[in-house]
Amino acid sequence: MYLVKQHRRVPVGRIHKSFIAGVVTVSSLFGLNANVALASDTTTGKKIAYLTATTSNPFIAKLASTIQEEAKAKGMEVTVLTSPYDPALQGQQINDVVAQKYDILMITPISERAAVPPLTAAKNAGLPVFIVNSPLAEGADDLYVSFIGENHNELGQVTGEALVEAVKGRDNVKVALVTGSLAEGVAPRRLAGFKQVVEKHPNISIVATEDVKWDTATAERVSGQLFARYAAQGGLDAVYGMADNVAHGVILAAKAAGVPLGNEKGKLLVVSSNCMKFGIDHIRSGEQHSTATQMPTRTGKAAVAAVVDFLEKKPVKKNNFLEAVAITKANVDTYAEPCTF
Repeated sequence: MYLVKQHRRVPVGRIHKSFIAGVVTVSSLFGLNANVALASDTTTGKKIAYLTATTSNPFIAKLASTIQEEAKAKGMEVTVLTSPYDPALQGQQINDVVAQKYDILMITPISERAAVPPLTAAKNAGLPVFIVNSPLAEGADDLYVSFIGENHNELGQVTGEALVEAVKGRDNVKVALVTGSLAEGVAPRRLAGFKQVVEKHPNISIVATEDVKWDTATAERVSGQLFARYAAQGGLDAVYGMADNVAHGVILAAKAAGVPLGNEKGKLLVVSSNCMKFGIDHIRSGEQHSTATQMPTRTGKAAVAAVVDFLEKKPVKKNNFLEAVAITKANVDTYAEPCTF
């Protein structure tokens, strides 16, 4: 699924490469002239179901609201069905959407594998499916019209490149990885991309990998344990916190343990790979070296645009990979607004 490269790779600083179920309904308000002006005969009145994780996750919340807003502007009605990371519940939601005869199904899969059987039923029922942000398992390409989101392997790569650049010239760089859920989905892809880059550099060693399942509090607790474990060995040199909320937990633990943060030798270098306000603030303060572009407003807009193109019978990319860019202090102002949510 991730063999197509959308963007030329360039050095860090200029790297450009290619969450109990709730229901929220946004209806088309046809009396609003601005919305009607943007709608078309092929989109007006269309019913979209968007299935995703819990909106207590700020990224998911912003992604869902963006999809609602963009679709409403096209005269479409969006129903958002959420799941507390429960693949079985999401599978039932897919079946319900099929039975209720929606025009379009958009989904951020809770499980890349568990979603396949109900999505197969959706395909057999003739329901067009759009995968948003989180990919399906390999080999399931025929179940959906388009994937819209970042290539998560590339997000891992740009993060690895940012780290490599920051520790250039140093010896015996010990790196710990504090990750999202490694069982399947996004995190294993980012991890693979990160390793593809750093394992080419013999001065860098990955000494620990801790799965905190994207949870900030768990990241803080586990990182504190890592700092204690490696203190007798001179400490860690860098930590990859897989998302900015995870990196935030790492930074809180470092402060509590008295571990200095920064890019200089002797300080803990923290890198991440999807931007949030946490990361923007930490980069500006010098406590975090980098993050990367995974922006919910961009993803939501691109997802609705793909649906509109499909309804208007225009060409739609099978894999609409969004640009992956490393964000450091050098370019943080460019991405601060879309990364603040």
